Amino acid sequence: MFWKFDLNTTSHVDKLLDKEDVSLEELMDEDDVLQECKAQNRRLLDFLCQQQCMEQLVTLITQEPPLDMDEKVRFK
Repeated sequence: MFWKFDLNTTSHVDKLLDKEDVSLEELMDEDDVLQECKAQNRRLLDFLCQQQCMEQLVTLITQEPPLDMDEKVRFK
């Protein structure tokens, strides 16, 4: 009976990447983004390697978040 199940599931990351206006923040909020990077998801890696995304990632890593930012997002 296992042949009745669709095993070709699309990840949430891939679904987001299908959107034309996906943002880095949307992708970073996904729980499986790190797993997708480890699995070498080519579409995700290509997106993250874009100049704009790389600059945003460096900024996120090197600058403190604003104090008035929601704590849940601030320390995610």
